[in-house]
Amino acid sequence: MKKISSYIKIKVVKKYFLLFFMMGILNVQFVKAQALTGSLVVPSTSFPTIKSAVDSLNSRGVGTGGVVFNISAGHTETLSSPIVLTASGTSSNTIVFQKSGIGANPLITSFVGSQLASSTASIDVIWSLIGSDFVTINGIDLIESSSNTTATTQMEVGYGLYKASATDGANNNTIQNCTVTLDRNNVTVVSTGPRANATGSVGIEVVNCLPTAVGTALTVSSVAGASSNNRFYGNTIQNVSFGILLSGFAAASPYTLADLNNDIGGTSVLTGNNIINFGGGVGGTAQCGA
Repeated sequence: MKKISSYIKIKVVKKYFLLFFMMGILNVQFVKAQALTGSLVVPSTSFPTIKSAVDSLNSRGVGTGGVVFNISAGHTETLSSPIVLTASGTSSNTIVFQKSGIGANPLITSFVGSQLASSTASIDVIWSLIGSDFVTINGIDLIESSSNTTATTQMEVGYGLYKASATDGANNNTIQNCTVTLDRNNVTVVSTGPRANATGSVGIEVVNCLPTAVGTALTVSSVAGASSNNRFYGNTIQNVSFGILLSGFAAASPYTLADLNNDIGGTSVLTGNNIINFGGGVGGTAQCGA
């Protein structure tokens, strides 16, 4: 009888151990999947870099009340691959990346590029927003790596806003108080597609295309497919071939599917952008644009 009793007890212990073990796994999975909310710090144990914060946001999403990433003044990081934001906020659950504290803006140095500006597939963009809405980037600088010395390795875009699909544009985003420094010697001509008005390196762009098919304009099929109400205030864009590019969907009247109300510079001197040392390359043989 004692052997049978002990056997039953062991079975019961194993049963409860298995139950608690499974509950622990479920709890860990829940914590990992929990959406990001509140004020978070970069760099920190959870988010050592801005890129890691973006990657986590993409996988976990934004929760109730939104999320603010406070990036310490003077923070620097060098990328080995682009920053790609696919997460999206709402009017009540916004996403903010902002400088925190007194000192130099956080600075992101580009990765080593692999594309030409004339590519009709993907191009080299330091930080992309793909179908993202209600995102604010405030006081985060981007710079071309000094080791990128050819048209292939150089960046084509600093901040780029693209569409995730014909029904998912990038809307209600703000990029402000940032300095974007690329290389105006990147003057590769873009001859076709929605980026055809640009050459070489572009500081900020909003384009009616997929990030994987920049040579093909999308045919927007719903209002949500537009990229509208984006704002670019107080930025300094320098050493670029082209300053800011907006290339929207050529919608038919009454233009409900068009990219609308995108604002460069606002109505105040304080929100105006400075675009300096732009265009032409050293030899001045290519067109330039602000």
